[in-house]
Amino acid sequence: MDTRHTYLFVPGNQHDLIGKAIRSEADAVIIDLEDSVALSEKKNARDCLENYLEQNKMASKSIYIRVNEIKSKYWEKDVELVAKYPSLGVMLPKTESAEDIHILNKRLSTEQKVIPLIETAKGVMFSYEIANSSQNIIRLAFGAVDYSLELGISITKNEHELIYPRSSLVLASRVAGIESPIDTVFVNIDDSEGLMEETKISIQLGFFAKLCIHPKQVSLINKLFLPTENEIQWAEQIVAAFEEAERQGKAAIKLNGKMIDYPVYKQALSTMVKIK
Repeated sequence: MDTRHTYLFVPGNQHDLIGKAIRSEADAVIIDLEDSVALSEKKNARDCLENYLEQNKMASKSIYIRVNEIKSKYWEKDVELVAKYPSLGVMLPKTESAEDIHILNKRLSTEQKVIPLIETAKGVMFSYEIANSSQNIIRLAFGAVDYSLELGISITKNEHELIYPRSSLVLASRVAGIESPIDTVFVNIDDSEGLMEETKISIQLGFFAKLCIHPKQVSLINKLFLPTENEIQWAEQIVAAFEEAERQGKAAIKLNGKMIDYPVYKQALSTMVKIK
């Protein structure tokens, strides 16, 4: 199980912020050459990133570069730069097909990891083919802002309109045998309650990581992805009781009024793995 829960974006044209992001509590950092960089700053962002990489040793945490989309005139030079540093991963925005991944992989070294960012209707529709297109893919990521813009919908508080695309990415990831996907950013930096509610929704749907746009979102999200004290205690009770029953030749028991069998036991084990 991948224990990285938080992926923090940082603009590629801000040298100081890159260092701060890498030193933050985030499990991984995504240095952005796309949406957070103005068109007039694209070359400067690449130069700034290369300057940073040349002057600093790579951090122990995972670092990805969000390049511009394949259809963009900036994409080739972005990928050229990233390919020079094999320890860097790549986030590919607006991924819509397995072919997009094949095109990208031809320009990268074989060990470079890829996160396809799914943020269009076509990307959601072909999410399994994308997830299954390369061994370099570690996880999918969901971009709700561009997705909702393309479909002409507004994201409401309960986020029911995002159940389908989120569930599609979760199922595609499971069938393809890769880690659970990374959920979309929460854009209101000062709304910690809203961030908490959205993260709980995504966890309920099967996401176990989230994109962040500010360091102060990281700590809260990391905590939400850990089991609560009650969940840990319940899991420990299940594991202890079931393993004792199993030694007596039983495969189903009753504990505190609930039936416990192998699927419940395995779920309890997975809860305990999360705290290790």
